[in-house]
Amino acid sequence: MGNPVSAPASDTYVIEEVLTDLHVALGRENLLAQINPHYRAGSAAAGLGTALGGFHGQVAAAASVAMYDGEDTENFACLIGEEVMCGTFGGASKLPVGKKVKAVVSKRGDVLVAHGILNEDTGLVWVGHAWGRKAERMANFKLAFFCFCGVMLMVTAFTFFLNVYPGFSELETIALGAAAAAVLCFGNALLSSGTMNALADPATEVFRKLGFADPEHVNLNSYQYCIVHSYKVTHSTDMRANYASIHCYKKAIEDGKLKFA
Repeated sequence: MGNPVSAPASDTYVIEEVLTDLHVALGRENLLAQINPHYRAGSAAAGLGTALGGFHGQVAAAASVAMYDGEDTENFACLIGEEVMCGTFGGASKLPVGKKVKAVVSKRGDVLVAHGILNEDTGLVWVGHAWGRKAERMANFKLAFFCFCGVMLMVTAFTFFLNVYPGFSELETIALGAAAAAVLCFGNALLSSGTMNALADPATEVFRKLGFADPEHVNLNSYQYCIVHSYKVTHSTDMRANYASIHCYKKAIEDGKLKFA
């Protein structure tokens, strides 16, 4: 399984056009196989415009960097205006065909690679990572704090209720346990924050270019499609690949958790 290549922030830009002619598949090879006969046999005859003439070839050339075959994702190719756009999102099949979208894209040859897509009509945004840089760091430290509390509960239980404190007093045992837990939990949070910046930094830039205020603090984790529409997801045949990257940004705005710049 490969990983998608993130474009440098300076290489991305915004395009606002109508999204049409959407093709979606769970794997990039499946997607190319789906597109190939459709366009080679029918694009010219259907009079769909010169932009579609090399659709398959353009997507095939970009597939190695624009798409990856992994879990919880769908690869897609479409037209945005008269340009070919492709990429990988969990839930690409729910992109609004025939509707105007705002997309943060980079250029790969003749193809646009989507890094984030927002549709005002549905109130949804497709992004690969739900946190901005500072929101990511805060989430890591919250998790570290809860882990620290859990460890301290166990240390306290072993010390006072099971009388396990070899060679030390009860308070010394708890103090040593607290020091060790703090180093492990919060040290790991620091290391994780550095690693996760590889995802959070591009996401921050996507949020900024989509127009969100304070993009570093954007946190859409609680507004995942599967959470906001839990009843609909539970009573459908959808897999996680059919919604994993979709977030309900308008619901976040209604709740006062997000706003536009």
